[in-house]
Amino acid sequence: MMEEWKTPIQVEGTVHRDGDGYLVEESKPRLIGGCLIAPGQFTVPGLLDQAASERADETATLYLPRGITLSVGDAIRVPAEHPLGGTWRVEEPSSPWPRGTAVVISRR
Repeated sequence: MMEEWKTPIQVEGTVHRDGDGYLVEESKPRLIGGCLIAPGQFTVPGLLDQAASERADETATLYLPRGITLSVGDAIRVPAEHPLGGTWRVEEPSSPWPRGTAVVISRR
């Protein structure tokens, strides 16, 4: 059943690690298949204080297959037909989870 929820994502970042662990500069977007995205929290619209205006409007957790890590600041594009489709940014370093790695993503 979990296979039905998986989606490919497009990552646009300047540097990442290849399969052998070497840092590689990326000149073009890369496609990563088999990802899961879980919704996080949403902010209340209309708050005017500076701290609220600097916060992300939406957050989510992106679960990646084994061996894939992302860097803080990487841009993530989720297909438009996905309920969480659109452009996101990686907010925190990748963390391990039993089936790969996970990162917190946000969009404003």
